[in-house]
Amino acid sequence: MALQFTKQVDTTTQVALNLVSFFYDNWYKILLSIAILLAALAIVRSLKIASGRVGREYSLPPKTTWMINTIITYGMLTLAVISILAVFNVQLYSLIVSLGFFSAVLVLGTQIIISNLLGGIVISIEKSFIVGDVIKVGDNIGVVEGINIRSTIMRSLNGLVITVPNSTFLTTPITNYTRSQQYLIKMPFSTPRAADLSRLSDVVRSGASSIPGFVSDRGVSIFKTGVGKDDVQYELQFWVTDPRISDDARSRVVDIIDDFYSQFYH
Repeated sequence: MALQFTKQVDTTTQVALNLVSFFYDNWYKILLSIAILLAALAIVRSLKIASGRVGREYSLPPKTTWMINTIITYGMLTLAVISILAVFNVQLYSLIVSLGFFSAVLVLGTQIIISNLLGGIVISIEKSFIVGDVIKVGDNIGVVEGINIRSTIMRSLNGLVITVPNSTFLTTPITNYTRSQQYLIKMPFSTPRAADLSRLSDVVRSGASSIPGFVSDRGVSIFKTGVGKDDVQYELQFWVTDPRISDDARSRVVDIIDDFYSQFYH
């Protein structure tokens, strides 16, 4: 028993001596590491205060501000840990290589999250659209129903709910029809070769009051798009104030064209 106790004491003493030796040999590295950690915490505090001010100034959603602060905190602490490991000559390259596929997936996922977050911040700051606006993003047209940290929710003209990643708004042009109050409608039609369309534009303009949302300042344009054996193809273009009423406007213009044809054949 006495011999076993002596061995335990010797082991404890050796561990203590090794620890003292480590601190003695690396005291300057330990002080530098503490300084790096304190500096990182100070920077995190300053950046959080700055992000809070930006959030209040540009009316950022609380979730967005929270996400920014989270990224700041973990990002700075990660840099601090990497710097401290470098002080102690710990090489991270071999560790990253050993992680392989997991590292690649992690980096890609982080990149997507940051891109969506940046897109949300840009939307909040620039206010290119707000909830309730009718916008076009890519091939999608709809009403904005919600702007979240990761994505924006739209309801299309046919009632479908569309989730658009906020990163899309960093690279894709946005058309805001609520602000422009102008949406172009193109209506192809054909007529017999003998038909005289010189008055059709005037007829459509005269019936503008019955066309929902018709933008009179833009007028009506008719372009010839093709010629067949017995008929000629045209495209009638006019503008309305809101895409949501485009079907009603088309229907009314079809009625006007039909009345015009009836007069022509009679």
